[in-house]
Amino acid sequence: MTMELPTGYVVRHPSPRDSEAVTQVVVAGDIADFGEPDFTEDDLLDDWKRPRFDLEYDAWVLAGPTGRIVGYAFVWEAQPGEDIEADAFVLPEYQGRGLGNLLIDVIEERAAEVAAGRAMRVGVYASKVNEAKRALLEKHGFAPVHTVLRLKIDLEHRPPDAAEPPAGVTLRAFGPEDEAAVRATMLEVFESHRRYTRRRFEEWLDLRLQHPAFDPGLWRVAEAEGGLVGAALVYDVGGTGYMSSLAVRSDWRGRGVGPALLRDSFAALRERGQMRVLISFDADAAPEMVRMFEAAGMRIHEQHDWFEKFLPA
Repeated sequence: MTMELPTGYVVRHPSPRDSEAVTQVVVAGDIADFGEPDFTEDDLLDDWKRPRFDLEYDAWVLAGPTGRIVGYAFVWEAQPGEDIEADAFVLPEYQGRGLGNLLIDVIEERAAEVAAGRAMRVGVYASKVNEAKRALLEKHGFAPVHTVLRLKIDLEHRPPDAAEPPAGVTLRAFGPEDEAAVRATMLEVFESHRRYTRRRFEEWLDLRLQHPAFDPGLWRVAEAEGGLVGAALVYDVGGTGYMSSLAVRSDWRGRGVGPALLRDSFAALRERGQMRVLISFDADAAPEMVRMFEAAGMRIHEQHDWFEKFLPA
């Protein structure tokens, strides 16, 4: 690195034993912005296992004069040769000292190394309410390009309605025999979306099935006419149920398969005792999804904007 650190501060690459302290930094930002966390240590460890990500090169922790980890940043080549995803976090009580600016400098330096002269985009999320982070990104030449919404439902106070799939459609739990069909369904629905990363089947499967919170009983599939017509990938991450993907094949959309899968997923989580469920999705790419989620009882909980900067060749 070429930047100068404040007296007593150290930037270094993290080790696996730093995961708890790093999680605390990210969670503190969630609480400051929204009053509650939506990130866990399992999420962090899963991030660290992503392809093309190396702790020794792509992540940093910022330690204060006492040795406490007060900041964290990462860079990941999400879409090879095209998109770099990054982010930076500083404990709220340490903000206003120039530490966020320092971590953005770290990100930009590493992003340039990853790009290696190729024209690429580097992006960072900032919540709608975090005005300081948004201003910092704009200062560095980043601009908001699209919005991600996070919706929430409390199943304790609103039990899910019956799934009621359309005639001829059966809802059930995921099984090993469904791997290829679920992958094909997700590809059909998401490969045209921005920032979608097409991965080899084995890599895609490993990322999802090796997630610490993977439970095949929570993944739900919709079956009709001898094949899969939809799927919902759901995780119970301790304090929260999280739906990472919901997809319906094109020739079955508009028939009620999506709402049925959504309610079936809620029922599966509630049966496990998980009452809090979150869903994140690209609001610009699928505005009609808001209506479906709200009809099921969900409400917008968070809004995050994707700030992007172009790295020329």
